[in-house]
Amino acid sequence: MSLIEEKRYLRKLLFGFMALLILLTGCTDPNYANNEPESKQTLVIQHATIVDVRSGKLVSDQTITITENKINHIGNSEDVDIPDFAQVRDAKGQYVIPGLWDMHVHLEENYKNALPLLLANGVTGVREMGASLTNVDQWNKSIQAGMTAPHLVYAGMILNGGPADEAPHMVYLKTAEEAREAVRLNAEKGASLIKVYSWLPRSLFLAVMDEAKKFGLPVGGHLPVEVRASEAVQLGFKSIEHLHGLFIATSSIEDDIFENADMSDLLGYSLAEIEASQHYDSEKADKLFRTFKEKEVWPVPTMVTYLNMAKTEIDPRSKYVPTAVQEYWAEVISATPPEQTELMAAINSTTPGMVQKLNDAGVPMLAGTDSSYEMTNFIYGVSLHDELEMLVKRGGLTPLQALQTATLNPSRYLDREQELGTVEEGKLADLVLLDKNPLEDIRNTTSISAVVLDGKLMEKQTLDQSVKTYPVIQVADIKDKLE
Repeated sequence: MSLIEEKRYLRKLLFGFMALLILLTGCTDPNYANNEPESKQTLVIQHATIVDVRSGKLVSDQTITITENKINHIGNSEDVDIPDFAQVRDAKGQYVIPGLWDMHVHLEENYKNALPLLLANGVTGVREMGASLTNVDQWNKSIQAGMTAPHLVYAGMILNGGPADEAPHMVYLKTAEEAREAVRLNAEKGASLIKVYSWLPRSLFLAVMDEAKKFGLPVGGHLPVEVRASEAVQLGFKSIEHLHGLFIATSSIEDDIFENADMSDLLGYSLAEIEASQHYDSEKADKLFRTFKEKEVWPVPTMVTYLNMAKTEIDPRSKYVPTAVQEYWAEVISATPPEQTELMAAINSTTPGMVQKLNDAGVPMLAGTDSSYEMTNFIYGVSLHDELEMLVKRGGLTPLQALQTATLNPSRYLDREQELGTVEEGKLADLVLLDKNPLEDIRNTTSISAVVLDGKLMEKQTLDQSVKTYPVIQVADIKDKLE
């Protein structure tokens, strides 16, 4: 054999040996198999009972394996091997549900207080429904800097008409071009939807709907008083907040109200809705509700809104609300005339009936609270559990249906069902561990033991430590000061 042939033979032998090594180890680095798993964060939740929010079934003694921020395996605990490097959390006797979503929140400048409180209450996602673009920049900057926060989708500025009251979270529009520009501005800021308000003129509403369609953005919010629900739905209106306009839309006096009622302010509009609720037309309602299901229109009842605003004392759970905010609330309550409180109570009494009718017709709904420090007795996170309770006890939903309004239904509305809304392999690891079964009593959603956000485990003690507390103020004390 020549020297050249010998070198060729040795080279082939060496290449063959390397190929065999790669085949056997899967890597040219003999330490690769040991190093790769350790480079990934792995969390294992053992012996849990998983709540299937689609079917309402309970699947007991399950082990959930989470790698990075996704669920990569679920199986019977006795059959699952636990990696040596994993963080293990024993959930024996506990129930695992998907992370909750509050689908109507106003963070505004309160986000540093609101976000930890939302997480402590198992809220791993929020739909922010109106804030100034300066606020949007503040949230995004803080989250990018490492602030722990629920998943956030937002509308940006609310599009309204009528006389401007200098509300920083609203833009007051006069022309179609202004309406289109407002849509473009919100889209540039990363808005996931466009929100319209009650006094946006119909002509501008049409311009907003058209422009939003160009950006692929859904439009929702208060149904403008000049727009019938049947028309808005056909145009692609996506969510109806607070059920505004539905009493008029399902009444036999809808035409008369549109022709004669003065709905130029909240008082007139509320009175028209209350009057319409006394003239319910089941045939009209059935037709409208069928269209809701066909077009995938999502009512957001926010039953807790009027309940909170009708309270004449500071909620004792307001220990989570800064003192200055509580003082403001007490002043508002003290200055509220009895007739306004009565109006809120009247609206509060009509809403459950509409929720029941929607639910009986099979129209899926979204859980939202309208939480904001601008209105009295709203407590971020806490109010969502109140809403779920009201949906069951006053709205006629089953605990499973109520749970769906804050889990499965938001994932469908957001078109993210492939990654959110259920506890399944391949989905984002946003979970809540409960000490009690929420399908037996919806208030058991408050029995939080831990929260998993993006694959990271946060025990209840850690969550509570991140939330500040304050003394609860009595309205009488503020009255004494004012006098």
